[in-house]
Parts: sequence; structure tokens; C-alpha cells
Amino acid sequence: MSIPSPFARIQTETGAVFVDRFGLSLPEHFGDPEAEYRAARQALGLVDLSFRGVLSLGGSERLRWLNGQITNEVKGLGAGQGVLAAALNVKGRILADLAVYGRPDSVWIDLPRQCADVVRQTFDRHIIADDVTVADLCDRLAHLTIVGPEAPSCLAGLVGEAAAALRPWQHAEVSIAGAPATLVAADWLKLPEFDLLFPVGAAETVWRTLAERGGSPVGMAALDRLRIEAGWPWYGVDFDEENLLLEALSPAHVSFTKGCYLGQEVVIRIEHQGHLNKKLCGLAVTGTAAPPVGATLQVGERKVGTVTSSTWSPALRRPLALGYVRREAWDPGTTIGVAWADGTATADVVPLPFLAGDASAAESRKG
Repeated sequence: MSIPSPFARIQTETGAVFVDRFGLSLPEHFGDPEAEYRAARQALGLVDLSFRGVLSLGGSERLRWLNGQITNEVKGLGAGQGVLAAALNVKGRILADLAVYGRPDSVWIDLPRQCADVVRQTFDRHIIADDVTVADLCDRLAHLTIVGPEAPSCLAGLVGEAAAALRPWQHAEVSIAGAPATLVAADWLKLPEFDLLFPVGAAETVWRTLAERGGSPVGMAALDRLRIEAGWPWYGVDFDEENLLLEALSPAHVSFTKGCYLGQEVVIRIEHQGHLNKKLCGLAVTGTAAPPVGATLQVGERKVGTVTSSTWSPALRRPLALGYVRREAWDPGTTIGVAWADGTATADVVPLPFLAGDASAAESRKG
């Protein structure tokens, strides 16, 4: 049985059609996915991020200990600072992608909710005599994002200028509609975007407040399109526990100069010896049909990869896809074939993200 979102009741009031995703019941759309997409890209979108959860680390040795568990440098992470990272197993395979937030007396780890139990159990096994505690906050915190060019002004009217000074993954403690909230300058969608994490009991009040400020509800259908345009891979869709870090995630998730951590030997060997056979790439597809998940990528008759996600991009006016491409075909500018049961196309391998900011910026990138 899927877990309901803490925003479910108010979303139902505003016409949500729900779908099961990542073990949760989430709004697929609110009646018009195209309008929802435009709201996020051109105005102000309000997005339910309940498919991501939070683990909290406490104890006096939390930063030193965590630095030995995840891929990025965090031992000097101060309150209000944040970094991307990943949790790996001993074979260097991905347990979860992470955003790590330093707080005055704890560290919050933002991760795919379906990965929270595995990561928590892995952490627990490696706490020996360390002053470290791990708590699961997934059921205690509501999680949403506001995205679009009007997001900064919306927040300025609610919390003052606190948001304006934040750089990506930095965060501040604010109050919205009387509820304490952590405000994060997120960068998932490569647009003006702020995540809000706050007690679940305030979910409806905060949602209503943001809607009254012009926030338009955005469902998973529109979010999927936006995140593909931004090159944001999702756990369970574009990668999972079978993938290596450098196959699926960006260099921003790892430090190549830090001390030892779980899975480091594999990461360093790949980095220095180049032992990587495939990686997740952006694919700008010809024609008008987005290739389905599982479509074959090929050079001539030889298979060189597989599509993991795809969409039609209104901003770029063409289909886009994410997919794994083998070493011999992954250089940007390489043209490869795409084949599926009832269609074929070609695609150019392009750097990610496909676009950032508004559509006019995207057009200039195309040139």
C-alpha cells in the first residue's frame, strides 16, 4: 500500500489525480500538465517532494564519522552549508544520492525516501564506538519545492531577504505561516528553486500560504519533464544499487582528494585508471516522438546503450532522453541510433543539463 503525501487532502481539493510513485501516492497532475510545466518554467510552481526524505545525524563526532561514510567532503561542513554526495556500498555501488545540510547541532541528509532504511541500516552498522546517532525524519518532515522565476520574490514577501543571499545547497532557518522551516537554495531543476522542510502538521497551512502567493500546483508528469531537461537522474529510474557512482552521478557528488570512505577504492580506481564502460548521458533526439524507456541505443547494428528516461521538451521543441552510453559513443556530438518496437530515430550525445534557466537561455546554448 502506498504512503499518502502530507499534502494529499489539500491537493485533492485542487483537483489532483494521484499515481503511485516510489511507494507513495503523489499527484500525477492537477488537470493540465502542460500548464503546470509552464508555471514552473515561467512563473511559480509548487511541487510536492515527498518522495525524498531526511535522516538526521547527531552526536559530537557526527561530521568526522560521516566524512568516512559518504563520497564528498563534509568534515568541515558548517551550519547553513550544504553539499551533494552519495552513499555507496563496499563495491562502490550507489545506495542513494544525497544532499547534506550542516546544522548547529546535527546534520540532515536529504535522500530518496525509498533508500532511507538501507542507508540508515548501513550507517548503524558502521557506528562502533563513535558519538553518533541516526534518526529517520521521513514521517516527521513535509518536503516541497517552489520553482520558477517568481520564487525569489515570493519568498522575499514571506521571509524577508534571507533567500536572496543563499548559494546552491546553502540553507537558512525561517518561519512560514508560523511554522519553523528549513529553506534550501536547491539546484535540482536548474531554475530559481527553494526547498522547504517543515513539520508535517503544518503541511496544509504552508501549502495554502504559498498558493495564495501565486504558487501553482505542479504534478509528477510536469516535474518529470522538468527534471529530464535539467539532467536530474532519479534513483529507481535512471540508476539504482547496480550502478557505480561515476556512471550515474555528476562530479559535484564526490571529492577526489578527501580521506577514506566506504566504496572509495572503486571510485578512485575508476577516476585514475579510466575503468568505466558506460555513463549516463543526455540525448537530443530527432523527430517528434520521445523514445520509450528501454529503447536501444546503437552505432550501426551494435548496441551501445539504453534509454532510461525520455520526454518531449516544449522549451527545446524536441524529444530529450537520458540513457547509458558506452565509452566508444559517449563523446558529446556523437550521433547514435535509437530503436524501439515501433519507431527509430537518431540522437546527438549532449552535455547535461540540456538547459538551465529560461527557454531563451536554452536557445542560446543550442547555437
